[in-house]
Amino acid sequence: MTLPTPWREACEQALRRFSDADAIRFWGIGHEVDGSYQPIFNYRFEHTYGAVLLARWLAPLTGADAEILECAAWLHDVAKRLKDPHTKDTHAQDASALVPELLAGTDFPPEKFAAVRHAIEHHVGLRLSKPLEPLETACLWDCDKLSKIGAASLIHFGCISGAFQPITTAEILRRGVAWLDLARGITASFNTEPAREEGRRRLAFIEAHYAQLGREWSDPMEMTPP
Repeated sequence: MTLPTPWREACEQALRRFSDADAIRFWGIGHEVDGSYQPIFNYRFEHTYGAVLLARWLAPLTGADAEILECAAWLHDVAKRLKDPHTKDTHAQDASALVPELLAGTDFPPEKFAAVRHAIEHHVGLRLSKPLEPLETACLWDCDKLSKIGAASLIHFGCISGAFQPITTAEILRRGVAWLDLARGITASFNTEPAREEGRRRLAFIEAHYAQLGREWSDPMEMTPP
């Protein structure tokens, strides 16, 4: 008798296959590591893993179904290609459609497939006009967006920035300050109280980060004397 594949392992492997290949396509170069060809930086995997860690944190705090939430976190961007406007618009539906195939032969409960798909289909957007339902769908949105705010998000932003345009410290500062307005809107849109609290902590951290960077990168000859 063949035992079913553990669903977490299947989800991580599916995401790794997709995101590694897409990152190598995006960068056009990689590194040989232990006999395999790996991308310079796999943003999609790093962002997703951050969302998974948040799902494991948020589920017990809110009473959300931990299996549904973590599974949806693993797979929510499994069809989103870097710098591809088409998949930016369609990736939620495309990822949802892959759920039955990716979970086939695993030990994930089939009766929860629909809830995973619903959460994935509704994780898009940076602001909400009203809270999402059901709870697992609301929590996935929170986990996805929380992973874009905080210390890890600064690492992700720094690693990926140069692939989109020539980058300088001044340009990172400019784009970071512009991102703060979006980050404040995200924080105001969180569905759950734990996410709102964590979002405020993370927002304060990145606000302080860019304020300090601004102080360090200002020409003292151009500063107005006190």
